Order: sequence, then C-alpha cells, then structure tokens
Amino acid sequence: MNPKHFFGELKRRNVYKVAVAYIVAAWALAQGIAQVFPVFDIPNWIIRLIVVLIVIGFPIALISAWAFEITPEGIKRTEEADAMPQSARPSNRTWIYIVVVGAAISLSLFFLGRYTAGNRITSGDRKSIAVLPFASLSQDKNDAYFADGVQDQILTNLAKVSDLKVISHTSVRQYKTGAERNVREIGQQLGVAYIMEGSVQRVRDRLRINAQLIDARTDTHIWAETYDRTAADLFAIQSELAQSIVTQLKAKLSPQQKAEIEERPTQDLDAFELYLQAKTIVDSYLNATDVRAAMLQALKSLDDAIKRDPNFVSAYCYAARANDLLFFFDLDPTPDRISLAEAAVNTALRLRPDSAEAHFAQADYYFRCLRDYDRAQEELAIARPGLPNSTPFFILSGYTNRRRNHFADAERDFSTAFALDPRNPNAYNLLADTYVLQRRFPEAVHVYDNVLAAGEDVPIVRFRRANCVLNGTGNTGPMRDILMKSPEMEFAGSQTPVRSWMAMLDGNYAEAERVLVASPREDFQDVDLSFYFPKSWYQAMVSRAKGDSARATAALRECREILAQRLMVKPEHARRIAVLAQVDAGLGEKDLAIREAQHAIDLMPISKDIYDGALVLEGLAQVYTWTGDRDRAIELVQKLVTMPSYINYARLKLHPLWSPLRGDPRFEKIVASLAPK
Repeated sequence: MNPKHFFGELKRRNVYKVAVAYIVAAWALAQGIAQVFPVFDIPNWIIRLIVVLIVIGFPIALISAWAFEITPEGIKRTEEADAMPQSARPSNRTWIYIVVVGAAISLSLFFLGRYTAGNRITSGDRKSIAVLPFASLSQDKNDAYFADGVQDQILTNLAKVSDLKVISHTSVRQYKTGAERNVREIGQQLGVAYIMEGSVQRVRDRLRINAQLIDARTDTHIWAETYDRTAADLFAIQSELAQSIVTQLKAKLSPQQKAEIEERPTQDLDAFELYLQAKTIVDSYLNATDVRAAMLQALKSLDDAIKRDPNFVSAYCYAARANDLLFFFDLDPTPDRISLAEAAVNTALRLRPDSAEAHFAQADYYFRCLRDYDRAQEELAIARPGLPNSTPFFILSGYTNRRRNHFADAERDFSTAFALDPRNPNAYNLLADTYVLQRRFPEAVHVYDNVLAAGEDVPIVRFRRANCVLNGTGNTGPMRDILMKSPEMEFAGSQTPVRSWMAMLDGNYAEAERVLVASPREDFQDVDLSFYFPKSWYQAMVSRAKGDSARATAALRECREILAQRLMVKPEHARRIAVLAQVDAGLGEKDLAIREAQHAIDLMPISKDIYDGALVLEGLAQVYTWTGDRDRAIELVQKLVTMPSYINYARLKLHPLWSPLRGDPRFEKIVASLAPK
C-alpha cells in the first residue's frame, strides 16, 4: 500500500481524532483514579489494573476507529458509513468537544488532587514508618511503662537510619494502646507508608515481644515476628527488630548506623527504666502543668540512673537538657543551673567524644545557657550525620538560624521537624511562628490547617490558628469563638491576656479586670508566648485604657517591684529590662526609662539576635510612645515593620499599648501598609 494513501486513509477514517480523544480521556481517567481512589482507600492493585486496561484499550480503540464509525443511525462499518449522504454523517466537531471536555476534567482533577493531598504518601516517603506504642500484656500495671520504653528504643534505633523517614516520639504517642486503630487513617495523618505495632509481656526475667509491620496504604500485614527471651536480651531484641524493619523496607544501612543500632545504651535495665521515665517528661515539657516541677522530677530520675550506671551517656545528655530548660525559661536562672548543665555535657563528651547525642546536648547548652548561636551551629554540624530523623535536632537548628536572621534556613528546619513529628506542638508552633514573624499570616494559618488534618484537633491549636487570623487581618471573630467554646482553656496563662484584651476592645473594662482576678496565676505569657509578664502588668493596661490613673500607677509600681526582684537573680536579662523600661515610662520616669531601654538594646542588639533584639527594640518604641515622643516612636515602628518582628496589623490597630499613636497620619499609614491585601 502506498504510505501516502495509508496515512490519508487514517485521517479519512478519523483514526487520528480517536487517538487524540482517547489519550485525553485516558489521561483524565488516570488523574481521576489517582486523586480520588486513595480517598476511599481503594487498594493500589486496583488502580494499577485500571491503568493497564487503559493502555491495552488504546490499540483496540484505533482498530475500532479504522473499522467502524458512529452515525446518527448507530455504529456502522466504515464502508457502509461512506455510502451514506453527507448530511447524515456525524459532525467533524464532535471529537473536538471530547478533547476540550476531557482536558478540562483532567486539569480539574489534577489541581483537586494537589489541593487535597494533605499528608498523602509521595514517592520520596515510601520508606517511611511510624512505630506506635506497644501494648503491655503483663499483669503488673507498672510494666506499661516498660512497654512504652521498648517501643521508644525501637523508634530511636530506626531513627538513626538516614535512608528512612521515621515519625518522632511525640506524634506516635498520641495513638495509645487499647483504642481501636485505623491504620490507613493514621498513615494518612502522619504521612507514612508503614505502621509498626506490637506488644510486650514481662514475667519475672522473661520477655515476649511481638511486632508486626503493616502497609498503611492497603492495611496489609507484611511482616511479623515474636521474640521470647530473657529480660537481659532486651537491647539485642530491639536491635534485631530494628534491623529486620530496615530489611523489609529495603533501606540502606551504613556500617556506622548498624554499629550504633547494636550498641547498648546501658548495661543496667533499672537505670534504663529510670532514664525512660525522665526522657518522657523532658520530651513533653510543653504539656506539663508545672514545667519547673516536671524538670526537677526528671532530674531526680536521671540522677538515680547515673548512680546505677555512671557511664550512661544518654542520661547525662538529658540531664543537661533539663537543666538548660530550667535556665532558659527563667524557672531557675541561676549560675548553678548553668554549671550543672555544663558538667553533664562535659561528662557525656568525655565518655563518648564521637556521640552525636552528646554534641547535640552541647549545642543545646550553647543556645539556651550561653546564647552562643555560632558555636551551637558548629556542634549541630558535628551531630547532624548521626541524627537524621531527630525532631529536637531540627528544632534547635531552626531556633539558632532564626535568631541569626537566617529565616529561610529556619523555615526549612522547622518544616523538616514538622514532617517528622506532625503532632509535636514545638514543631508546628515554631514553623507557624516563623511565618508570623515575617507577617506571612496565610501560611501560618495553613500550618494549623495541616495540624488539624493530622488529627491534632484540640482547642489550643484552634486558639493558635485564630491568633494568626487575628494578627494578620484584625478579625476578632475566630478568636472570640474559640475562647467562648473553651472557657477553661489556659496554657501557660496565654489565654487570659487575650480574654482581657477582647473585653477592652468592647469597652467592657469590668470584664477585662474580672478575668485577670479570676485566674489563679500570677504570671502570663504574651506576644511570643514564651516570656512571662506579671499579672500587675495587665492590670495596669486595663486601668490605663479606662482612664483610672491612680490604679494604673499602683499596678505599675507593683509590677516594677516584681521585675526588679527577678533582675537581681538574672541581672542582664534584656527582655525583662525592656519591660521594666516601659513600666518606668508609665510611671513618668522618662529619662530612666530611655536609659533602661537602651541598655536592653545594648545587651541584645539585632546584630546578635534579631528575635529578642526586635522585641527589646519594640520596648524602646513603646517607651517613646508612653512618654509622648511620637517622632521617635513612629521612626522605630517603621524600622520594626521592615524586619521580622511581632509588630503586625492587629496589634498596631487594636492593642492599647499603641493607643497614644493612633490618629497620627504617619502611624496610620504604617498600619494601613500592614492591612490584609
């Protein structure tokens, strides 16, 4: 056959048109099943089967197009259709409609899938796993803690494998044993392909550990093993189990990682149990009702563990971290606390100079106790290869990068921490807060939307989300709604100041005072939700707003006395000095207030720490605001809006701190520049 005649015949018989229409329709169908089927938990083999059938159908469609044609009278052989009058033949535009409709469906499904993807598994996450808490089958209820320790150590071992994505402790702890588990839903919430669960039974010196690996995408059990040995073999079992999982997931395991997994953390099981108790407390300090008491309790357990095993490196590392936290949050800001942290770190490094965990502890010490961010990053660089799945590592790296004004690096670190631990408050709050500091409020709100999608639907998450909406838009509706729905919510005192603020916005000063008096707390968090203000600070704000100068002065004097006492313990605390300066400004001591605010800036310049530096610079701006120096106040506010800071639309527009500047065209121009677009 003449090739020209053949290709001409293909065109005459509409084979080309059918091919194009089939490809577009097939693409739309493939997009549809790829995006929609996983939502209904359709197994992957069905999706693959449909794709194969689509491919097989292509040549069949071309052969059918050659042999047959659709006419108003039905399907006819091509020869019969050729004999029909031209008016009775189908329109040549039909195939164009098919292509246009198919393309529209394809694009719609593609973007729908991108928008609703959430935590679905990507190709890069196929070697991802979450180790859920193990059930305790022992009669002794105290062994439930032991079962948690077994699961925790297996997770720790797996986290050392750089070729795996391993969800961290905080997120998996949410899925307690005893409750019915929907493996597919958990996999979607945590963004993992595999789930591991099991049980532990201890009878005197015997251990039975059952473990099973499940494909979370299909709810298929792909591996299971039972270990029945003596309690002395615990660490060997955990090591073998972790390596079995690595093999099942076809992950690469370097000789160094293999050696670290096989290393026993201690020779003393009782010391290990004490360590596990302390570790749980330190890792979850954000949830503690009394952080100081919790850290002291953890330190007691760690001290007991170290007495039993003086070579227990991990115990020293956690002792250092507990001391760091006590100092950093001003729960015990004494030189003795720094010395205890330093001694624990030095001992860990002496015992294991090559320990990634010890170098991480050193970095945490430099960050929290010495504020030496450069040396902290140097230690993190040493620790990094040994902590590929460590949420605390990426959180600390993000902390130091953010304070050094490396916000892109901080965002990357916090995003990694959030991916590894999607239900960890530290991870998601810090990521959202990094967006807030840059006034990227829609992205901060989106973080909390993802947190809610991950199953962390609790009032404090909705409060944080509402706070982002409020600060970015000035819309108080979501905040009022969550405060009304959760009247008892009070995390570190951060909700009471907002309740008081909302009441002041309504002109209801009696209610603003009532919520302050009703709280049993004497300190509250505000602005960045980490620094504690005395209750009298907020009482002064209410009195100033309603024009009661006598009560405002009394409250400010009380606040000043409290701050002065705290500065005797930690005299170079820049944030506290900046607040003291505002108090003195409110008391009419302008020159003293300016000197104090400037001293705070000298202690914490932006060049050293842009995070705290911006906060103390805001303190000077408020000193000028309260003492009537509008020119200098507005000049500093303008400077603050050009850098990452907590200056935002709602605070400038609505908060009583800035009331003296309102009405000035220069200030109103700044406020307008921050308004949502």
